[in-house]
Amino acid sequence: MRTELLGQEKNIIKIKAEIEASDFTKAINKTISQLSQQGNFPGFRKGHAPRRIVEMRFGRAAIYNETIETLVSNELQQIITDYELEPIETPTLNVTEAIEEGKPVFCELTFEVKPEVTLPEIDGMEIEKVITEVTDADVDRLAQRIRMQLSEIKEAERPIQDGDLVDVDLTIRVLNPDGSEAEEQPKPVTTREKINLADETIRAEVRAALMGKSKGEEVTAVFDVEEGHADRALAGKHVSYKMKIDTVSEYIQPEVNEEFYRNVFGPDTDIKDDAAYRERLRQDITGEVEQENKSDLYNRAVDLVASKSSVEIPDKFIDRQLASLRREDAEWASSNGIDLNTAFGVGTEEGRKGYEALLRTRAETSVRNVLVMDELAKHYDVHIEQEDLEAEFERRAAELHVTKGFVSKYFYENKNQLERLIDQMKWDRTVEIMLTHMAVKEVKELSKPEAQTESQNQGE
Repeated sequence: MRTELLGQEKNIIKIKAEIEASDFTKAINKTISQLSQQGNFPGFRKGHAPRRIVEMRFGRAAIYNETIETLVSNELQQIITDYELEPIETPTLNVTEAIEEGKPVFCELTFEVKPEVTLPEIDGMEIEKVITEVTDADVDRLAQRIRMQLSEIKEAERPIQDGDLVDVDLTIRVLNPDGSEAEEQPKPVTTREKINLADETIRAEVRAALMGKSKGEEVTAVFDVEEGHADRALAGKHVSYKMKIDTVSEYIQPEVNEEFYRNVFGPDTDIKDDAAYRERLRQDITGEVEQENKSDLYNRAVDLVASKSSVEIPDKFIDRQLASLRREDAEWASSNGIDLNTAFGVGTEEGRKGYEALLRTRAETSVRNVLVMDELAKHYDVHIEQEDLEAEFERRAAELHVTKGFVSKYFYENKNQLERLIDQMKWDRTVEIMLTHMAVKEVKELSKPEAQTESQNQGE
């Protein structure tokens, strides 16, 4: 089969293919033989039906098309190799001239390939890394949280105090700035909620409204919800929480002693005193914070390099990602028992437009990052070998306290999960190599985005 590059427009490549007459004739005879074997032709033994009978059953055009598709399919990998293509899906095939037996067949293959990515100069590019610092106050908070988790909860016949657990019937309403109810808002729904006043993240307005109140009383807290709130229906809104107090409970905290340490770490723990206990908690917090800082650094490094890369993203790529993100959001809302319109504030035209704009930004960022990271992986020649997989299986087995065989069996029986694991390993390794080429500046706190931008522009 002879081929010729016809041209390229953005990420669409067209290749002309010529099937020689003799190859086409041999292939037609093979196709007819196979159809004769597969079909049931009354009056003829299997595989012995004449060509004209086979053509009458299936049609000459269909036989030609199947023959051409088979010939091209057999040569497809060689074409991809010869032209160094990175197709993202099976190419389309179009026969460009009338087919005549005894003459060459001309067709056109249209490939959709990954768009070209131009990477920025990464060497010396500056990025900040937050230093892991664990304070005594962090240890105190974790120690208190563990005591709370192991506490006995007992109903208290008294007014509410700080640290109590309060069951309330909660009704949320969206308000206008003047305090009147907004005309367009999610339908008010009363739900049963547990409010843990030992939780430092409880809103000050909610805490103040409840303190000193008793079972059976109704109280209201009014406040502004931040723009980035997870519930898009409430984000940026002025709202009221109307709470009818059902029960007030207190935590009876356990004494911290050797029995307590065994309950926390298991019967074989070597923790015997407060100093060893706090040191263990410090180590646990340090490991968790270091992992969070590492993940944040990786994400910001990818975003930074991707934002400075040049790539023209085809609309089809973005449309696919948009559809995927919509499915993920719908599944998340369904799994949490939340209406999609309420969860993402798309019940109104304004809310829908805002959601779609946010979704498109997420899709464009995601696609750009993937394309850039694929190009970086090629640039750094990153590959995941079998020994790398085995080491990852072993690491996960140790982390989960199971055998390596159990982990490897799971992934080999779930090919999609195995592919995702390999992709994630390749992604992480690419970022690690990329960071060795960047100037990583350790800081206690990240600079403001505008300050980082100004610093980067000065360094360019």
